[in-house]
Amino acid sequence: MPSLSDAAWSLGGQQLRRIASGWRCHFHFSSCLRPRVTIPMERTANSSTFVLEPIDAPPSSPASSKMQSEDFAQFTSFVDACLRAIENTREDRLIHDPFAEPLTRGVAPQLTPRLNKWQEKQPHPENYIAVRGRYLDDAIAQRNPTIRQVVFLGAGLDTRVFRLESLHGCHVLELDQSAELFEHKRTVLKDLDPKLHVDRHDYVVADLNAFNWEEGLLSSGFNPDLPTFWALEGIMMYLTQASNLALLKTIDVLSAPGSEVWGDMAGRGLLVDDGLTLFKDVNDLYRKELGEQLFKHAEDDVFEGVFSELPWEMEVQGALVEPGTHFGREWMPTLTKTEKIPVTFNFVLAKKPLADLP
Repeated sequence: MPSLSDAAWSLGGQQLRRIASGWRCHFHFSSCLRPRVTIPMERTANSSTFVLEPIDAPPSSPASSKMQSEDFAQFTSFVDACLRAIENTREDRLIHDPFAEPLTRGVAPQLTPRLNKWQEKQPHPENYIAVRGRYLDDAIAQRNPTIRQVVFLGAGLDTRVFRLESLHGCHVLELDQSAELFEHKRTVLKDLDPKLHVDRHDYVVADLNAFNWEEGLLSSGFNPDLPTFWALEGIMMYLTQASNLALLKTIDVLSAPGSEVWGDMAGRGLLVDDGLTLFKDVNDLYRKELGEQLFKHAEDDVFEGVFSELPWEMEVQGALVEPGTHFGREWMPTLTKTEKIPVTFNFVLAKKPLADLP
């Protein structure tokens, strides 16, 4: 099996810098690379709760807005990983991720009070991350057995190459816009020396909003003639409808018959101001910094949404729409306060028909 140091990098010439020390006190993710507006974690005078407050700054240019957007992408990656770390401590855990805690250890003093505050309003905020992650884990394990090429888009601090035996024999490519996240993950996990379950592992730094993001995949050994499993975990809500459509169209072009794509789609309750506490809080922070919504797309009927434009066979693998039990974990949808709209999620699996073979 290859070691972690064997993982290849496709960075378009960008030099990586170790940033482990940069996570201690601030979410100031790339001060060594370029100046930017930071999002400090500061303790209030009369409380032990950490709060996020944007620093006053002149109006953002498109370039600086992109930098701030990348900072928030890194912030949400750490939030997700912290929730996975919490889930991993439960006896009834739905996913086993022993790497989540080491990856977030440096930011835990800042994030834990905020997670505790969220939990006061929304009990067990880790439930969504756990259920979503388990559905994706199962989809990977139950994929078309001929698929040996797997792409994680918006991978961030994902650790499946180290924790899923179902990826044995695969070439896995992780794509994210943040080289810093990949470097942090590589540095932390190198010290742990975990076993890779895959035959080949590549990190690809690219922005899904860029028109040529697929070039990084192709230059890292991605083979469009082989069936591929595409994982779009937790990214579609951050893209506009047009960007989601363009993304799926590109995936279609790059996919051989027999390929599969998995994604989670939030319902429109997510876009309501008083929606799910965890998501609302992060969205409020984003609006203060950039003056726009962090969450840009949601749809209640996925069969009439962006996935329907993909000429593939589509199914809903799981739905967090009604009260119910998922993998033994109870789920109760949260209603928005004013409109009483349930904050729902659908987990979609689409398969490219083999009938397309010549």
